[in-house]
Amino acid sequence: MHEQLRQRWDRLCERIGAFRSAHESDLTFEMLTTMYGHPPRAYHNLDHISQLLIAFDDVRGLAEDRDCVEFALWLHDCVFFAERSDNEERSADAAAMIAGLLGAKPEFTVRVRDLIAVTRHNVEPARGDPALVADLDLTILGASWENYDAYRKAIHDEYAWAGEDLFKQGRMAFLNRMIDKDRVFATDWFRRELERRARGNMQRELDELG
Repeated sequence: MHEQLRQRWDRLCERIGAFRSAHESDLTFEMLTTMYGHPPRAYHNLDHISQLLIAFDDVRGLAEDRDCVEFALWLHDCVFFAERSDNEERSADAAAMIAGLLGAKPEFTVRVRDLIAVTRHNVEPARGDPALVADLDLTILGASWENYDAYRKAIHDEYAWAGEDLFKQGRMAFLNRMIDKDRVFATDWFRRELERRARGNMQRELDELG
């Protein structure tokens, strides 16, 4: 998987960067692997990114700026400390730095920042690419129960520092917030494909927690 990701990253860098050279893509890929490996993470790691990229490949035709969406997916969780609440902002800062190293245009970086911001899932994303990125980040909610169960256990591992009571309180708050939405997914495609199963998965977890 590592080599496949590197090759995919190289191709993306060639499309969005000004330099079109292997040096910048190799350097920035090593930066990515370092960030996604520190601190060690059970869920918000490069495996997560790989799964999102696979999901994105199925719906590339829905994207307005495909390279911008893909770059945002690559970087949206590059900074992740479970005890912090500003991971998306810090990931956006890192994305801007890497885009700068690649020589990407300033307007590209601004769009990437906006796309990473929607992965906080605290407001309704705007139509178009923001909605697509938000939905892609939530695809695990509509996965098979086997995959969803693995995801929730990984999240539990990442927040083990909080203790069982605090984790349960926070997790139930998240699940209730998602279930109480009129729609979990912002785009018609994901809502049609995953909405019902996502609600079923979350309700099952909520019942077990309760």
